[in-house]
Amino acid sequence: MLPTLKEGDMVFFKRYIKNKSLLKVGQIVIISHPLKNIRLIKRVKHIIKNSIEVLGDNIEYSDDSNKFGVINNEKVIGIVTSKIKKIF
Repeated sequence: MLPTLKEGDMVFFKRYIKNKSLLKVGQIVIISHPLKNIRLIKRVKHIIKNSIEVLGDNIEYSDDSNKFGVINNEKVIGIVTSKIKKIF
């Protein structure tokens, strides 16, 4: 998510609850990767019914919807609310 988030930055998030949480274009979300057993932090680009398209801010190197397509909202873990920059 460079340049928005850098390695070592900490994020705070609110848990995503289907049918109770509201996703918006531009929000930064934590998702479960649809093909790998890892979590990603990405920005919501587009919302399509029960699915979203996500992009990283560093488009050239990002593992995002350009590689794995849209994802079901059930893959969303949380919505980032704030960050703390790495001090050193």
